[in-house]
Amino acid sequence: MARFVGPFKFVGTVAGFESHWDADLQDYVLSSSKQKNPNHNKHAPRSQELNEEWKAVCMWSRKIRIQTYQIANLKKGRLAGSLNAIAKKIQEMDVINEHGKRQIESSKFNYPLISFCFNTSHPFSKVFHVAPELSINEDRNEVTLKMSEFISNYKFNWTETVRYYRVILTIFELPDLTWDTKRGEWDIFFRISRSLTSTTVSEWLPVITEPIDFEQKATFKDGLLPGEKSAVVVVMGLELASGMDWGSPYIVKDNGTAAVVGVF
Repeated sequence: MARFVGPFKFVGTVAGFESHWDADLQDYVLSSSKQKNPNHNKHAPRSQELNEEWKAVCMWSRKIRIQTYQIANLKKGRLAGSLNAIAKKIQEMDVINEHGKRQIESSKFNYPLISFCFNTSHPFSKVFHVAPELSINEDRNEVTLKMSEFISNYKFNWTETVRYYRVILTIFELPDLTWDTKRGEWDIFFRISRSLTSTTVSEWLPVITEPIDFEQKATFKDGLLPGEKSAVVVVMGLELASGMDWGSPYIVKDNGTAAVVGVF
């Protein structure tokens, strides 16, 4: 794989080289066309089963990337492959259904997703040295994030001096991806339906030595509730600033980071 440096960019295939837009890298990527493997039998039963399950894996990871569009400025790096690996791990935990139809049940096996970071250059756990307290109400439509007696000084590890920060709290519904026996395909409603999502942003707060009790909530609007066979994913993001001038922050390079801090 190579990336463009010169002024000429294209999408498609030219002279054995393929160019496409990489949404994770936010750049055009150039690669050579792969030769077919003569030993690969795509019509073998096990290959067809794996291909069918791979469709579900890609649908699941794409769902997460779409549902976190509001923190796009905090994302960095190739995320699809890492999310696919998590989806496959959850899928392999299904010991009831046969190969080719194994489901991705996020509501049952959600721990592989916890602590997933959306920024490969600045891992959340290395930037921020605090584990927030999370709680969810009985209806699972409101999540509360707390940091009791939080002293922000020396809690941010960044290449620049951080003097201000704000918290972005995103919650979204992640339904289980199941096999539709009647249609003979993966549940089409998983792909076309718009799952519940909510994002709140705190005010810019100074980095200080005095403790504060920080609390932030995110609630699904219009009284909507997540489905029974679904998980509520909680993502915490941080935006960082090196200074403040008349209420306008001086954003640090690369802006911040974000990660999954809980799944209910």
